[in-house]
Amino acid sequence: MYEQIKEYIRKAVFEGEVKNNDMLPSVRALSAQLNISAITVKRAYSDLEHEGIIYTSSGKGTFVKAPDKNLLIQQFREKKLCEFSEYVSSLLNEGYSKEELIMAIENISEKT
Repeated sequence: MYEQIKEYIRKAVFEGEVKNNDMLPSVRALSAQLNISAITVKRAYSDLEHEGIIYTSSGKGTFVKAPDKNLLIQQFREKKLCEFSEYVSSLLNEGYSKEELIMAIENISEKT
């Protein structure tokens, strides 16, 4: 669930739905709104803060720290390539050959 929260906030920042210095809901408010544990929201906020997407000001709240869009795009691409790599590894472990996977990619790229 915390991954979904992170993705939602990342997307909102990237698409301009939330802007630099916009205040986010408090951990308690968001956990109550989503009916999930405050620990889950706290972890999502902590990860986003570590990534430089949000920041917390003691006694004031949590705010958007809109990073460079190029950085967001790079992070998104790295995440997708990591997911792709994991999926390819699982296919190779299931017995698909490297050549079959390359052919599948070539077929897909010809259609797009």
